[in-house]
Amino acid sequence: MRAGKQGSNIWQRPLDTPTGPYMTNANIQPNKNIFRKKILLRFLISFVSILASLLTAEIVLRHLHPWSAFGAATELLDMRNNPYDLRNLFTLDPDFGFRPILGNKFYNQYGTKTNTYTMKKRDGVTRLLFIGDSVTQGGKIIDKLRRLHGEEGYEYWNAGVESFNTVQEVRYYKKYNFMVRPDHVILTFHLNDFETTPVSFYQGNQIVVYAPNTRLASINPWLFRQSYVYRFLSGRLLDRDGKGRDSIKREVHESLRELRDLLLAEKVRLSVLVLPYFKPCSGWSQSEKRDRTTIIGILDNLEIRYFDLFDVMEDAAREGINIQQSRGDHWHPSEEVSVLIGRHLQAERLFQPSPGTIPVRD
Repeated sequence: MRAGKQGSNIWQRPLDTPTGPYMTNANIQPNKNIFRKKILLRFLISFVSILASLLTAEIVLRHLHPWSAFGAATELLDMRNNPYDLRNLFTLDPDFGFRPILGNKFYNQYGTKTNTYTMKKRDGVTRLLFIGDSVTQGGKIIDKLRRLHGEEGYEYWNAGVESFNTVQEVRYYKKYNFMVRPDHVILTFHLNDFETTPVSFYQGNQIVVYAPNTRLASINPWLFRQSYVYRFLSGRLLDRDGKGRDSIKREVHESLRELRDLLLAEKVRLSVLVLPYFKPCSGWSQSEKRDRTTIIGILDNLEIRYFDLFDVMEDAAREGINIQQSRGDHWHPSEEVSVLIGRHLQAERLFQPSPGTIPVRD
């Protein structure tokens, strides 16, 4: 009984005293609140520190490396450094990054350069549609073909767009050029056309265009436009193993397949002109040589008719003929080599269907 009484006294000790073996909820709750406030304060301090660091990094990068993409993309300098106000010629468009403004003296509503042709086809006339980048847009090769073949049996529609790549060109055809109802689509592929849809934006009175080094779907275009820190991190994290460039080449492959299938369903012929870099092959880098091998492999795989113009350029350079439009310009053919290209394409019967090809649609 004595032991029981002693145990009873222990359990009857006041529980609300600070020195008691147990504390009431009233004492525990304030401690929890203090703990939560400490955690919240630490989180806020960390957040503010990180934000301040990012803002500092953003300011430093903008100041030290203006316009840089830090390896995440390649800027198309001809757009930003163009002496003309390109806002009068181009508009931003999420489908293409940018595209020409249509329905003016430069480009009609079908996305081709303005011409004197009517939409109604003339009997017995083959409507040729040329799609490509600035080489097509400049029209040197088209003009040589026109002089060789004449106007009586052909129409020459030029849908070339400055700085476009194959992915853009195929989308441009699907959205606008198809309305021309061509009989034969001739796509000019330049070896620098292994690009994806670019990131484009206005900066003052300039249009700034970046070609990402991976598919556009792999980056956030809005963050890329707004943040140099995002560009820096993307450049460090993306395409470290070359997979970004490989994904772009697959996208080009998919675009060409899509164009082939679309034209096949419409009974429209497709030909591809493979342009070389306009410099002697001895001056080509290994990556430039691989690009040529890659596009020829893609066209062979897709069974698309193509004309490789490498030998025309190389033979002209070997004979001392000027091959560059301007000194140091490796992308645009000279007047002299354009004549040779036109003659070569005529001899190879570019405008004539090859055996086994689809008939021209009615």
